[in-house]
Amino acid sequence: MEALITTTLDQSHLDCLVESFPEVTFHIGRIESIENEALAGARALFCDHVSADTIAAMRSLEWIHCRSAGVDHLPLDAIHDRGLLLTNGRGAHGTPVAEMVIAMMLAFGTGLHEYVRAQMQRAWVRPSVAPKRFELEGQTLLVVGLGHVGSALCRKARGLGMTVVGSDLVKPEETAWVQRFVPVTRLDEVLPTAHHVALCLPLTPATRGLIGSERLHLMKRGAYLYNVGRGALVDQTALIDALAEGRLAGAGLDATEREPIPNDDPIWAAPNVILTQHSGGASPHNSRRSTDLFSENLHRFMNGYPLLNAVDPESGY
Repeated sequence: MEALITTTLDQSHLDCLVESFPEVTFHIGRIESIENEALAGARALFCDHVSADTIAAMRSLEWIHCRSAGVDHLPLDAIHDRGLLLTNGRGAHGTPVAEMVIAMMLAFGTGLHEYVRAQMQRAWVRPSVAPKRFELEGQTLLVVGLGHVGSALCRKARGLGMTVVGSDLVKPEETAWVQRFVPVTRLDEVLPTAHHVALCLPLTPATRGLIGSERLHLMKRGAYLYNVGRGALVDQTALIDALAEGRLAGAGLDATEREPIPNDDPIWAAPNVILTQHSGGASPHNSRRSTDLFSENLHRFMNGYPLLNAVDPESGY
């Protein structure tokens, strides 16, 4: 069997993968560096991105494993039309992304982000920043999307003494870290109760534009919004307006509408925004976690077992 790996992994993890599957011929590198014969013969692809043209060239392809949890950047129509198996990296990035949201909340609560900026300018801002500080303990966090990222965030927020409300399309089996569950269809009922709202969702036709002007107006005045899913979950123009008018106190955005963010994008100058440039999933442990997941699924694929993290290309999740 032949498999193609185009994502970047630590060499030690690649070596371990190759040693674990002596019956597999691995072709490793950028797509453009892989010979046509290897493309045509590979049955499995482990990637960050792939084009419809590459999928067409991979005549023996049966299964694509995407390293990221989100698959909206893949040619889902082409994958669906070929009847290919599709799996994602759900679970490999839960801890670092959840900790990014915690860091953002703590920054807003302590004023840390403002003090760091002031330090660079040698400006004494204590009189204006200190009165705005608040404590997370006792505040309410609404987590929309209770997959691995959302569940990890709920658990960590409970450790800070926050009241945690969870929302998703379907109630997950494990809700120990959620004090109240509300389906997404009733999201409008709980938005006004939360001091902090975190979006931990994939981008699908059902979630695109989930938070627009109307829902921003429903949020508690002075609340904070965090997006660690995809930029298109939020109407960014409406968000900037809400921040400028003072309806929201701040926003922590790991995902934005345009990435990289252009120099002229108004989000750069929006008041009280923390931009982390879609780096929330970065971690020194990512390569190991991603390799372990692919390795388990490769074993399953070769032995005819159901794959972990299966994604329906038609629905996008």
